[in-house]
Amino acid sequence: NAFFRFTTSTPELTERAFADLLKQEQRPLLALALRFVGNIEEAKDLAQTAFIKLWQKRERLQTDRPARFYLRRMLVNLCIDHLRRKGRHEPMLELEEARLASSTSDPQHQLEREELQTRLQQCIELLSPKQKAVLLLRDVEGYSVAETADMLACSQNTVLGNLHLARKKVKEKMQVWMRATESQCS
Repeated sequence: NAFFRFTTSTPELTERAFADLLKQEQRPLLALALRFVGNIEEAKDLAQTAFIKLWQKRERLQTDRPARFYLRRMLVNLCIDHLRRKGRHEPMLELEEARLASSTSDPQHQLEREELQTRLQQCIELLSPKQKAVLLLRDVEGYSVAETADMLACSQNTVLGNLHLARKKVKEKMQVWMRATESQCS
């Protein structure tokens, strides 16, 4: 299962355990990659690469961490590297959860929620890859500071610093947009 652990007594990820992991983690991993890169084809490639890397490195992963930890860590690193190489960001695709949450019978309210979601996504796209990673892992995926630091191979203070900066930048950009929107309505 997804919580298969690598231990010194069972250092290998068996083909069956890997197949189970693939089945359970494919969609969540794809969703995480999509939040980073905003392009479904690139997200699929990155998620697939993370699975391939896990399989290739399976014999060297001899700790008692869950296999899904390694998958997410590999994926996050792949996404950060991808964003850095690309040098620009494509707009994030609207997430399915946001679409479901915004479904309402009032078209005006739905339009406002969609516009707010789009503006928020645009603000997140302006963050550095590291800040974006911290924000997505903490605020979207719900990982603790310690888990986020582990996945990003940095200190908890670095996570907290990047999270503070990311939230501050997003808040400032959203406030500018809100003031502009309010002044247009006045």
